[in-house]
Amino acid sequence: ETMKQKQYSPMTVAQMAVSLFAVDRGHMDDVELDKVGDFEQALQAYMSSSHADFMNSINENPEFNDEIEGKLKSAVEDFKSNHAW
Repeated sequence: ETMKQKQYSPMTVAQMAVSLFAVDRGHMDDVELDKVGDFEQALQAYMSSSHADFMNSINENPEFNDEIEGKLKSAVEDFKSNHAW
């Protein structure tokens, strides 16, 4: 479900990184399959509004390291703890 993109609405590198990180690290394991799209959409909206500078930095320099991983982990965990989808 996560890999599905709407036609004419490609994801940025940062958006793909967030979604793939959430899946790979098990943050979507407890999300029902029919809710994955809603979860991903809400997560992307949260990242765009609350972590815009971080997302821009990933788009400008798409390298993965421990610092990026830590920030992604913190952001996704905050989203899951404090937001609804």
